[in-house]
Amino acid sequence: MMLSCRLRWYAHATSRLLRRHWQALTLSILLLLPAMPVFAQTRILGAPVLAALAPSHGMQWRFVWVHLLEAVGMLWVLAQRSAITGGAFATFLDSLPASHGRRRAVDIAVVLVASAPLFLPVLAAAVALAFLPQKAGNYLFVLDLLLITLGWQLTALSCSARNAVPLVAANLILVGALQTGDSIRPALLLIPLLLAAFAIARRPAASTSRPGPLGALLRRLMGRVRANVGHGLSPVTKLQIGIVWNRAAGVFARYLVMGSVTASTCLLLGLWNFDARAVPLTLISQAVTALVAAATYRDLRAAHLRAGQFMRSLPIAAAAQPRADMLTVAALALPFACVAPLLLVAHGLPWWSAAALLCSGTPLVALLYLPQRYAPRQSVLLGTMSAAIWVAVVWPLFT
Repeated sequence: MMLSCRLRWYAHATSRLLRRHWQALTLSILLLLPAMPVFAQTRILGAPVLAALAPSHGMQWRFVWVHLLEAVGMLWVLAQRSAITGGAFATFLDSLPASHGRRRAVDIAVVLVASAPLFLPVLAAAVALAFLPQKAGNYLFVLDLLLITLGWQLTALSCSARNAVPLVAANLILVGALQTGDSIRPALLLIPLLLAAFAIARRPAASTSRPGPLGALLRRLMGRVRANVGHGLSPVTKLQIGIVWNRAAGVFARYLVMGSVTASTCLLLGLWNFDARAVPLTLISQAVTALVAAATYRDLRAAHLRAGQFMRSLPIAAAAQPRADMLTVAALALPFACVAPLLLVAHGLPWWSAAALLCSGTPLVALLYLPQRYAPRQSVLLGTMSAAIWVAVVWPLFT
């Protein structure tokens, strides 16, 4: 019954999310190329997993890459934390007389269902590995990575570091086993498999209402830091910071996407040797960055609507809140939007041109507020169209 109730709650919560973002889902499906051979598609889709098996990469690169893949899995479940854990329904589930083992099995089943889209690269890598040598070691690596990621996901959802030690040890052995010979590698890869299975099977004990000495100390330190940082800030600024902090998982996921876009832009600029294509590429990168950061408008608007009566009681002008939202989104995107113009300045672009290139994205941030405010259901499609039109209009000004 617990599994059925949890899955029904998850289906109910995620169906509303899919209805809100059906445009993004449709655009993602349209990116698939049906004319491409199946093997080529599996190699492309399984590239994140297969990259760690490439012999050209060293141990340090593999260590970082494996942790990045696992971080993606953790962020995936943290963004769905309320839907996976049961939300308000979890209070009733916690009152049921079920054993710890049964609760852990239900948690594992729900996380596996929630992580089904992440299995596509794993399945694609498994198909691609069928055509490569050393199948046993490669398949053990994929299985180890899958189980370790599942262990980190459960650890992140439970907010308990009890199972972190075996997972860290499993990661170290996993990366180290890839540096060994083909004869001993399968035996070494069995150790992370056992450690990950142990971490998955062991359910953390329920947390007590009283935090430990270390937790109390961390809370006092965080309270002092917030008090010192918030001293002298306006109430509107504190409100915006509080909303962003409350949506830290979603904001961090957007930061990862914007960071990936920025890193890809810098890589292409280096490959193209900062030629005439550098400025158009920077414009496209800024448009994508603004488009990703604009998703924060939805969180800000939802928070303002829930506190509508309180917000209307404050002595704040009607235009102050949209302006604060735009400044918040611009502040989130600014660190990533500055990277490419600074690289162009380092390679000969005049600083005033780089400043104009950076400031040209300000109208786009304000423009992306309109779909989120007046047409939230079509915000993805309208935002993408607005970003494309902005690139087409600004492009001739810098080329």
